Amino acid sequence: MTTPSRSPWADGLGTLMGWRGLLLVLGLALAWQALQDVPWRAVWGQLTGMTPATLLILLALNLALLPLMTARWWQLLRTLGVPVGLFPACAYRFAANAVSSLTPGPHFGGEPLLVYLLHRRQEVPLPTAATSVALDRMLELWASLVVLSGSLILLTATNSGPFAKGWALPLAITVLTVLATLLAALFTGRRPLSRFGAWLARFNRTTHADTTNRVLTAVIQGEAMAESLLQRHRRPLLLANLCSLGHWLGVFVEFWLMAAFLGQPLSVAQLLTVVMTARLAFLTPLPAGLGVLESALPWVTAALGLGTVLGLSLCLLIRCRDLLFSLAGLGLAMKYLTCPGKASTVANNAE
Repeated sequence: MTTPSRSPWADGLGTLMGWRGLLLVLGLALAWQALQDVPWRAVWGQLTGMTPATLLILLALNLALLPLMTARWWQLLRTLGVPVGLFPACAYRFAANAVSSLTPGPHFGGEPLLVYLLHRRQEVPLPTAATSVALDRMLELWASLVVLSGSLILLTATNSGPFAKGWALPLAITVLTVLATLLAALFTGRRPLSRFGAWLARFNRTTHADTTNRVLTAVIQGEAMAESLLQRHRRPLLLANLCSLGHWLGVFVEFWLMAAFLGQPLSVAQLLTVVMTARLAFLTPLPAGLGVLESALPWVTAALGLGTVLGLSLCLLIRCRDLLFSLAGLGLAMKYLTCPGKASTVANNAE
C-alpha cells in the first residue's frame, strides 16, 4: 500500500511554520538579552508619571491614524472600480495588521486576509483584490524608503546622531536614485521589473520553478497596473501618496508626544533618529521586530545622550499599544472568518 504524497502547499506551510518558530525563538532570545540589567525602577517611575489623559491622547491619535493609513488602499480600490466604503476598509486593515504583527517579515502576513475579505465579503474578483493589496504594499514601501532616505540625508547634512556616518549619504542618494529611475521607467512604459522577470524565468530551472513563475507573474501584473496608474490615473495616485506622507507625519507626531509625555521631548534630529531606528527594527524578518526593537531603542537614545531609560519606556509603550491593537484586531479577524455573511458594496459606497 502506497503512502499518499504530500501536497506542495502542505510542504510550504510546514516550512513556513518551522521558520516562524525559529524566528520567534531568536526574537525571544534577543529580547531576553536586551532586557538584562534593565533599571526597571527608573523605567517604571517614568511610565507611571504619565497621566490617564496622556494615554487617552495617544490612543486617540492611533485610532485617527487608522483611516489615514487605510485611505491609500481605499483610494486605490476606487481607482480600480471597486466601491468599498472607507469604514469596512479600515476594519479589514485593522484585522490584517493584527495578523501581520504576529508573522515574520516587514509588515507581511495579513495580505492574504485582505484579499480573502475583499473577495468573500465584498464580492471583489480575486485578481482585482490581489492587485489592490500589492499596489498598496508597493506604495507603502516606496513612501517608507523616501521618508527614511530623506531623514538620513538630513541627519548627515546636520551631522546629528549615530546615523550621521560617511556611508549614510551615498546609501540614501542611491536608494532615491533607484526609486526615481523605476518611476521614470514606469512612466515611459519601459517596465524594468517585467523585463528582469522575463530574463530570470528563462534561466529558472529549479525544483520550485512553478512557485517562482507565479511570483514573477504577479510582479509583472502589478507593474503593469502601476504603469497604468502613473499614466492614466495620476490624480488618484498623487492622493494615495499624500495619504502615505500624512501617515508618516502622524508617526512622527506620535513618537514626539510619547517622549514629551515621558518628560523628555525630542529635538527634530533626535526625533528623526528615534523614528528611523524603530521603523528599521520593524523591517527585520522577526515577528514585530521582537528583540531588535528592545535592543535598538535603548541604544539609540543612549547614543543621543538621552539615556537608556527613555528608549526602554518608549519600547514598552509601543509593545503595549501593539498588544492592545493586535488582540482587538485578531478578535475582528476571527469574527470575519467565522461569519460567512457578505457586505453590500452598494451600501458601503455611500460613505
